[in-house]
Amino acid sequence: MNSHIDAGPPPTDGRRDGLFRRNPALTDLVVAAAYAIPLGLVSLRLLQLSESSLVWRVLAGVAVVVLHAATAFRRRWPRLAFGVGAGMAMVLALLPPLQDAAGNAYPAFALPSILVFGVLVFTAARVLDARAGWACLAVALAVAAVVVVRLWNPQVWGRPSDDGELIIWRAALTLGITATILCLWALGRLARVRDAYVAELREKSERADADRARERAEAARAERDRISRELHDIVSHSLAVMVSQAEGGRLSDPAAPAAATFATISRIGRESLRDMRGLLGVLRSDVATERVPQPGLADLPALVSRVRAAGVELVDEASGGRRRLRPAADLAAYRVVQEALTNVLKHAGPAPEARLDLDWQEDWLVIRVQDSGPGPRVDDDRGGAGLEGMRERLQIIGGSLETGGRAGQGFTLTATIPYDDGSLP
Repeated sequence: MNSHIDAGPPPTDGRRDGLFRRNPALTDLVVAAAYAIPLGLVSLRLLQLSESSLVWRVLAGVAVVVLHAATAFRRRWPRLAFGVGAGMAMVLALLPPLQDAAGNAYPAFALPSILVFGVLVFTAARVLDARAGWACLAVALAVAAVVVVRLWNPQVWGRPSDDGELIIWRAALTLGITATILCLWALGRLARVRDAYVAELREKSERADADRARERAEAARAERDRISRELHDIVSHSLAVMVSQAEGGRLSDPAAPAAATFATISRIGRESLRDMRGLLGVLRSDVATERVPQPGLADLPALVSRVRAAGVELVDEASGGRRRLRPAADLAAYRVVQEALTNVLKHAGPAPEARLDLDWQEDWLVIRVQDSGPGPRVDDDRGGAGLEGMRERLQIIGGSLETGGRAGQGFTLTATIPYDDGSLP
């Protein structure tokens, strides 16, 4: 795991990717300035008003400035920032007590800027690995120990106290400083765990997006292959029949005036066949794919058997006089039933029940598939193989598709396929 979790690119988890998220270094500079204005200025002002030796005041002022400067690169170089901050905190802890204008003594460690050291402890625990994090905790506790030793006896820095107050002071001092360091370090480790968890979730989301994109690409490629096979079996077959009939008409009476027309029809038909095969070669991802006959309504019994074997309690009935469908319509009818029954398996629950009706009416075939699922659903297949794909397929042959149902009362799909041979082949 990378030890600099939040030093990389800013997360893109749906929130607006603003200026500060794109520039972590700028964020650290702004945060450092936000700490320096109230804390640093107050600390430097206190040093300016102090009556202590100029040497000690200058040394304390340098420590304050460097301590604030360390927060400006706390995430870019966390080890260096923490080390510098710990050194400056140690300097403030070891300095002799300072005197204010009224003659009162106070420890240099009590300057407001020392709060910045807690920020450095938190950041180090958050961005560094376990070993470096524990080392920083040990250093921080060592600084805390020096502070406790320096402040152990309040009389040293001008605060007299009796024995009872001394015990309370020492206990509060030790527990307070130690607990503060430990809490800041623990919060940093907790933030690191959260960062790692969020990064893992983001990585899983990216992998899932990549998997979905790959599945969509594979589905689109499979759909192109299927369309190319269907075009070859339907359109190419029709063109071949046209060429054959034109050749027959030309050869039946070569001297007739219509022979030239038949020859033109035959030539154009052959060129169209050649162009069609070239286009299909572009569509198909593997031109050597094994060819199989395209299915039709004659293959419905096998499809129904497979669906029943998959656990669907399926009732299928047909009414009216069966008619012969043109190849495109026959294939479309089969695909509609196939997709509808596949959706039953996907969406109709653990023990699905469905009914398939084929109604051979006077002018068209009506296919109706009803299931016992939860009702209307959103078709999440936007690649053309779901409801929208079925609707487009039926529109090509002059048919239509209707869907409906009510929540908790199942889903119904109704497809209408015309017999009219005057439409598309």
